[in-house]
Formats: sequence, C-alpha cells, structure tokens
Amino acid sequence: MSPLFKIIVGLVSFLLGLGYLYKPNLITRINAIIREYLLNDAHIALERKKWAFFFLMIGFLFLYMGFTALDRP
Repeated sequence: MSPLFKIIVGLVSFLLGLGYLYKPNLITRINAIIREYLLNDAHIALERKKWAFFFLMIGFLFLYMGFTALDRP
C-alpha cells in the first residue's frame, strides 16, 4: 500500500473517532443514511447485476494494473 493511502485511512479514522466523541448524533445520522441507501437489501437485490458488473470491471482493472506493474524494473 502506498503511504498516501495509509495517511488518508488514518485521517478518516481519526475524524471518525473525534466524531464519536464530540458529535455522536452526526455519526448516527450518517450511519442511518448509509444503511438506507447503500446497504439496503431491497436495493441491492434489485441492482445486483449492475453492482456485480461494476465490481468485476474494477477487479479486472486492478488486476491488470498489478500484473503490469510486476514487469517493471
């Protein structure tokens, strides 16, 4: 993993920690929104073929980028 990715994940985790300490209502509201729109079982069941195609394409893209990076000196 790149250092920039680790820094971004660390900052997001730090901000979530501060949010849980100082603004728990905001975190609860964000959790409800994510549960309603992204993790909604009815939505996932209806759109599963589109999501499957999206994740397969992303997977192939990252696999291609990874294998081509192995050939570089």
